[in-house]
Amino acid sequence: MFGLFRTEDFHHPSLGTLQRSRGYWRGQISFPGVGTVPLIIDGTRKGPDSHALQHAINLPLDFAHIAPQLKQALYEHYEPYAEATTKGHLAAPREPLPQVSCPEDTLRLVVPEAVAIIELDGELATEMCFYVPWDEEHMLGARFRGGQWIELCGSTLVP
Repeated sequence: MFGLFRTEDFHHPSLGTLQRSRGYWRGQISFPGVGTVPLIIDGTRKGPDSHALQHAINLPLDFAHIAPQLKQALYEHYEPYAEATTKGHLAAPREPLPQVSCPEDTLRLVVPEAVAIIELDGELATEMCFYVPWDEEHMLGARFRGGQWIELCGSTLVP
C-alpha cells in the first residue's frame, strides 16, 4: 500500500541517482580534495530543483573558489579553541588538539559530513557540513552561493 505514495528516484547523468527522503533529494557527490559525501538537494516531490542541480554540478569549481575563505574562517575558528585549551580554560579534548599554524593546515583536518544545496534566506545556497577535531560539540557549516563565500556557521545540522 505505501508503495503507491513512494516518489520515483531521479536519475541525473552526472550526479547519479537521487532519492526523495525527509523532504529532500539525496544522493552522493565526489570531488577532489574532499572525497565522496552525501548530497542533499532542495526540490519538490516531482523532482530536484533545477537550479540546485546546477549548483551541485558546479560544486567542484565553486569549492575551489571559496577554499581560501574557508581555510581562513576555519583557522579563525580554531585559534580561540587552541588558546583556551592551552591556558586551561577549556577541558582537553578526547584527542590531542591538532597543531594548526596557518590557514593552509585546516582543510586536511576537517571531515566532511554532507553537502546540502538548499534555500537559505530566500535564495539557494550550498552548505558543506564539517566535523572539526578542535570543536567536538558542533558541526560547522561552510556556506556559499556559487563561487561567493557567505560564512562559516559555528553550529549546523545536516538536513
